[in-house]
Amino acid sequence: GKGLRWASRATSSERLTTPMLRREGALVPVSWDEALDVWAEKVRSAVSRHGPLSLMHLSSAGSLYFSKLLLPHLFAALGGYTTKKGNLCSSAGSFGLTESFGEVPVTRPETLSDHARGVLFWGRNALETHAHVVPLLQRVRGRGGEIASLEIRETPTTRFADRWWRVNPGGDWALAAWLCARLLEEGASNGWRERVENPEEFERTVRSLDGAFLLRTAGVSAECASELLEWLKRFAPVTHYAAFGAQRYLHGDAQFRWIGALAVLLGAFSGPGAGLAFSKDEMALFPSALLPKVAYVRRLPVATWPVELESLDPPVEALSISGANPVRQSPGSDFVREALRKIPFTVCIDFVLSDTAKECDLVLPTTTFLEEEGDWKGSYWHNYVVRSERILPPRGESLEETEIFTRLARRLGLPLDLTEMKREVDRTMLASPLLERVGEGVFRWDEPDYWRASQRKAALPVSVPEAAEGREGALRLVTVHRKEYINGQSWDAPSVEAIPRLSVHPLDAAFFDLKEGDEAVARGRRRGALRVVVREDASLGRGYCVLPQGTEGVNSLTEPLASPGFGAPFAESWI
Repeated sequence: GKGLRWASRATSSERLTTPMLRREGALVPVSWDEALDVWAEKVRSAVSRHGPLSLMHLSSAGSLYFSKLLLPHLFAALGGYTTKKGNLCSSAGSFGLTESFGEVPVTRPETLSDHARGVLFWGRNALETHAHVVPLLQRVRGRGGEIASLEIRETPTTRFADRWWRVNPGGDWALAAWLCARLLEEGASNGWRERVENPEEFERTVRSLDGAFLLRTAGVSAECASELLEWLKRFAPVTHYAAFGAQRYLHGDAQFRWIGALAVLLGAFSGPGAGLAFSKDEMALFPSALLPKVAYVRRLPVATWPVELESLDPPVEALSISGANPVRQSPGSDFVREALRKIPFTVCIDFVLSDTAKECDLVLPTTTFLEEEGDWKGSYWHNYVVRSERILPPRGESLEETEIFTRLARRLGLPLDLTEMKREVDRTMLASPLLERVGEGVFRWDEPDYWRASQRKAALPVSVPEAAEGREGALRLVTVHRKEYINGQSWDAPSVEAIPRLSVHPLDAAFFDLKEGDEAVARGRRRGALRVVVREDASLGRGYCVLPQGTEGVNSLTEPLASPGFGAPFAESWI
């Protein structure tokens, strides 16, 4: 499993063990003193010439331990910085749910396992990417319930499910809206109007929608949609389990607002087990008193910052990157690579020489969580937090990021000790009355279940999105997670093909005069190109194709766009 692979990752010969500085075009080993002296001088120069906003820092989900929130204290002491807004994973869906419910609703795992009679996955391939939920699903089945899935293709999860229905990419909102209309026609009760602030306007909107248009948009027949409706009623209460992939569209927020509306009509507020589960704030328990307070912050959308750099005033003169590999993971990765080459000085902190590190001027080796002590991590789906315990010595000269930033601060004459701040976080967490120790380094948080605890009223959607159209003869590209990849990385993943497989409907393959096993070149709307092997898959619909995320070069085909909530609409790409 992915977790077990971390032991071999931490001891791999691929580990960085010493700082590396670019000289005459090549990265060469240098001492920590020299590396930090160079970085400090670049920071001083940038701030003196253009002010603190000329410093940019990017971090992502490469590590979600609490200590990563301490790093911006350095930039707070310097007066400000530039960073990203939104994330590559869940921003659009979280934005849509917040618009409807005031926050991203939390459904506790035990609520699902103890009360739901049905679980409906909206695009979530749980058996590959969320396998820890499987025991909960088995408990639902053990109580006579069923698991169902809405997907764009057959997956291990659709095979595990008791039934599944295919839906068009980005068509989930339309299916949810059609189901809402049918429920209103049938006189949906359960007191939903009392928990909604705009019931009349919502109902008028739903009744005005053309049912045939909704089903065409969803790519679902009336027969299948009616079958799903009967399933939802038969196995109520149903927990709707929405996927990150379902919100990676320009209308990703609307996808989730309509799924949320359906959950409300089906009784989300009226009894346990009938809510919606998606994601949540992994950092919710971070001690707020220790968060950095930065005077000036310039935020750029996570997916479009590379194409916005040239218009910035002041310009970005020095960029640091930690816990992220945007050259591999961000849409429009060719733009990311170009941006890194244009910024005068770039730093990457990582434990291996990633695609991004290879493009930077300074590369600093950091520890993995197996080499760190007293750091904390929450979860995007359950109510447990873990405290790291050091079980391996640091590899070579690698340092924790808090120590790296502390040493840089000293060279800049700043009275900052992020290592001590990390210890303070640890002491605060260990003393928290919110936590119950349930195992070695494992703590349970009695986190409120939104659907039972919140007194807010929902604001249901009163508009429908306009779907983007690709050029004639092009296929929408959908990139999907693979269980072998860790945060989209594949450098140590087993069974990774030298040439990625592009899954496509047999009739679409024939349109391009291709067949199973053929090699071809997939070309994006811009300049990106990727050699692929064709895999015919009759479980797909027409007009789209599928590639695995994390594949080298795949994001040269995706578009650097921003969705509502500053998400990354990877699926708004066409080849």
